[in-house]
Amino acid sequence: MDPQLNKKILFLLHVIVVLTAILTLVNTPYFSWGLVALSGLYAAVALTRNWLFHVPLSRLSGNLYLYMQLAIAATLFVWSQSFFAQVFVLVLIAEYTFHNKRLPSFLFTLVSYGSWYASLMLYLNFPDFREVYHLLPRLIEYLGIFGMSYMAKIAYQQKNQLALDNEQLRIASLELERKTQLQERTRISREIHDSVGHTLTSALTGLQTAAYAMEKNQLALAQEMIDRTKENIKRGLDDVRSSVHLLRESLPEQQPFIPELIRLIEDTKKQTQVDIAYEIYSSLPDLSPRVELTLYRALQEGLTNGIRHGASTKFQLRLTQHADHIRFALSDNGSAVTEIVPGFGLTAMRERVEDVGGKLNIVPNTARGVGGGVLLEILIPLQSNTIQRREQIG
Repeated sequence: MDPQLNKKILFLLHVIVVLTAILTLVNTPYFSWGLVALSGLYAAVALTRNWLFHVPLSRLSGNLYLYMQLAIAATLFVWSQSFFAQVFVLVLIAEYTFHNKRLPSFLFTLVSYGSWYASLMLYLNFPDFREVYHLLPRLIEYLGIFGMSYMAKIAYQQKNQLALDNEQLRIASLELERKTQLQERTRISREIHDSVGHTLTSALTGLQTAAYAMEKNQLALAQEMIDRTKENIKRGLDDVRSSVHLLRESLPEQQPFIPELIRLIEDTKKQTQVDIAYEIYSSLPDLSPRVELTLYRALQEGLTNGIRHGASTKFQLRLTQHADHIRFALSDNGSAVTEIVPGFGLTAMRERVEDVGGKLNIVPNTARGVGGGVLLEILIPLQSNTIQRREQIG
């Protein structure tokens, strides 16, 4: 329970107890100091229980305190012969019900009613049952106090649960926002790395080709390579702007997947003068935009790494469909490597592949006994129906 609310409730209960004690002493026909002492004992038990010992009423020790107070209240009722002494019992029913389960609280209510009934019989010197005309109304009062206290307990628990759920929802919302921001930053870094890396690599290769052509006095070829490099850089800048401003989960300019893949291959071939052979099956699944983007960026990163780090001049791409997955395989004839150390680009590629449920393998060709370079392989489980593709096989 909220500490501030608990203090307020205890203060109100103690005020009721004190006022009840005063009214009981004032309205008793047989005033005595013993009655004053008994009233003081009841109040002292309540005060020490709540303020000195802080007894939890939901435990056995708290239940014993309440039953002890019930015995004192019943004695007060018989001794004082005052109706106001009954308020002590009603307060105990409310406290017991609010802090304990339903069945024990109902039993406590019946015991309280029984103690009141026994006290009444003693007070009236065991009259005939027909004379005790107010038994049923008192039972209704006791059960009414029990019912209201139990409903107040349920309302309080629901309020606490709602506050707890709201807090958990707030924490989950903050965590989701934090994860979303982190994912967004990761996507930004991936997009910029892939697009800028490929653009700069192609531009550098194109400029080197242009410089070589100028040395050979092949000015037409040099101008052509410079123009291609310029266009390639412009497209790269557009790609970067698109990544920063919107980070779309699709290929640049929303182009169809296979034509956009082929355009990337052809542009790279013209810009870098490398040979890229590709084989794309005519029957492929209808891929989601995320899967298409994953494969597009994988091809972009694979070509960039092969040219920049492996000095590759030939690539072979195979995009095929199998029984339960599609396979993307890109191999090159670059320098021989014995160990693959993933950098940012390969790490981002692996994360992309895993995000769509796929698996990434990067194997040196020397391990396969086919010379230098590497094989970049991606396996992605099929998640949609197959449709017919009619793109030209290159």
